[in-house]
Amino acid sequence: MTNLNINAMPAKTWHWLAVNDAKIKWDSNSEEIYADELIVVSENNKEEIWVEDIATQKEYNSKKVKIEVKENSEVTVIANHDVDNNLRAFLDIDISKNAKVKLVQLLASEDKSLYNEVKVSCRENSNFELVQAFIGKNPDAGKEYGKIYSNVTVDLNEDKADFKYDMGYFGQGDNLLDYNLVVNHFGKNTNCDIKVNGALKDKSQKVFRGTIDFKKGASGSVGAENETVLMLGEDVVNKTVPVILCSEEEVSGTHGASIGELDEETLFYFESRGIDKETAENIMARASIERLVGLMDNIKEKELIENTLQEVLGDA
Repeated sequence: MTNLNINAMPAKTWHWLAVNDAKIKWDSNSEEIYADELIVVSENNKEEIWVEDIATQKEYNSKKVKIEVKENSEVTVIANHDVDNNLRAFLDIDISKNAKVKLVQLLASEDKSLYNEVKVSCRENSNFELVQAFIGKNPDAGKEYGKIYSNVTVDLNEDKADFKYDMGYFGQGDNLLDYNLVVNHFGKNTNCDIKVNGALKDKSQKVFRGTIDFKKGASGSVGAENETVLMLGEDVVNKTVPVILCSEEEVSGTHGASIGELDEETLFYFESRGIDKETAENIMARASIERLVGLMDNIKEKELIENTLQEVLGDA
């Protein structure tokens, strides 16, 4: 068993904050490595691709998938990583000129470790949209809650490339949710918009590192990131690390975070309608992810998220 270094920030901050990177315990010697998969979408095409669950029969598993999207194509990719065993899932996407890709990911775990790595290259006037839902599920009695890690790198390599990110998360028990997002602006007039919304209960922990990096030559580019965190317990731990790096003068970058608890006025509103505090918290936690359903076009995509929320939070 070894510790693998993951989720490294491109620019380090104070070591004592313990956010520069993360470590995942992994048994590489017994890891089942599945054959790489290549999917090519031809020009002027419209497709929907499901990245199927891996039959994780062994305790440790890994799989790499690469998707090449040619010019003027429009693709929706759905990846369901609701794991029964430890999994490292790698996804590379190459988006050609004038192509559009929407990636929807569900990442959920009961008592295992899940590492999700996504690398995306965007060419001229291409569009990439990423919707991610992270849900910590209830494990069997006596087991620790799962650990979910995600590392996303988006390179806006050429002019007018565009990236939109929407993420919702729910942590409970002693879940660990650890995310790293890096957006590199290389081309001129590129754009990224990052929105993160989530809730933490019990003793769950969450780290979100969001880095927008304006490289030399990325003039006219715009980047924005914002996170809203709902703290539903005195023992939860939240670390939000928004970062903007800049090597170009003619750019615009903004970041912000809103972190808080359910206020007395909101609780009174629920109580006046016969809703106790625990149910009210579950309703608000559910809302942080359920908003993502409105961003999905496919019925199966919506059911994927809704069914998992039903399993975790019931009818709240």
